[in-house]
Amino acid sequence: MILNSVIIHEIRKEANTTNTATLYLSNSVLDVSNEYVLKIVTSLEESFSRKTLKRAKFSEDGFKEDFQDFTNIDIMNFSNVLTTKLKNNINGISQAKGGYLVFARYTTTQDFLAIFLVRNTEGSKLIPSAGSWDLDSTQYLDVEHFAMGTKINLSILNSESDDRYISLVRGNTDISHYFEAWIGLDDPKQENKDAQALYNIANQIDLPNGMTRDSLKRTIFDYAKSSTGKIVNLRDLSTYIFQDENYITNYCETNNVDIDGEFKLTGANLSRFYKVSVKANNIELTFPRSSFNPNEIEIIDGQVVIHSEELAQQIQSALNSNIDVE
Repeated sequence: MILNSVIIHEIRKEANTTNTATLYLSNSVLDVSNEYVLKIVTSLEESFSRKTLKRAKFSEDGFKEDFQDFTNIDIMNFSNVLTTKLKNNINGISQAKGGYLVFARYTTTQDFLAIFLVRNTEGSKLIPSAGSWDLDSTQYLDVEHFAMGTKINLSILNSESDDRYISLVRGNTDISHYFEAWIGLDDPKQENKDAQALYNIANQIDLPNGMTRDSLKRTIFDYAKSSTGKIVNLRDLSTYIFQDENYITNYCETNNVDIDGEFKLTGANLSRFYKVSVKANNIELTFPRSSFNPNEIEIIDGQVVIHSEELAQQIQSALNSNIDVE
């Protein structure tokens, strides 16, 4: 990780109170060469990557109301404006809590802007110092239990790509609607895109010993078909196949794969992991992938050859009966 800039602000507000939120805005960025600052961002990044993430793009409200250009972010102004906006947004929400807002720009495989809300609990408080923070105190920030977080892939956002560039932690009841509203998300489901991404992963990811591509796809098919609502959770699927909940998400992170952390896999999107369906010259074939072998179905000199006496008999019987073959 190459750390470019980091700044931390604090929103002070207790949950379940009508207290007005207050701010402690830093007037300077942190020293990115400081070991505690680097540890904070690295730990938050690692903790974030272990969560189930959803993908989205910006809507026209939220961040886009204040900033349209993300090519050259002034993190001081950017963070001041948005922290103040979040503070104002939660003033009327009794259950909303404050915390430290960590804004960080860094580069791993691509350029990212990350924002994490970390709770300021007893024993994990930062010490204010000259308009910023005592850097030694940052080691006590409870980064493993950050409440909310988002990562914006600036490389994708500032390109011509149609990929989703926002990752947001999902599956935590503490992630309140106001945090998503603050960011401003255009969040249409893209289950066809997610299914295609998973299919591509199945064709490319390193396999465990003894597993073939076809057996991997059949395992994905079995997992999705048996899950409630045919929901695929990438972390659960990774544990199911690889006995490592991070295996698939690590692959996605390394290869910049645009895929939601949880989505439905149904219909034709599901069937393709187990079946092959093709149609040409008024002939339609549907068969399990496992049937593509020299004993059942194969391609010889560019021609499809089906080894099935039973199928031949049914075709002949249908023709003899002068009915359409089904």
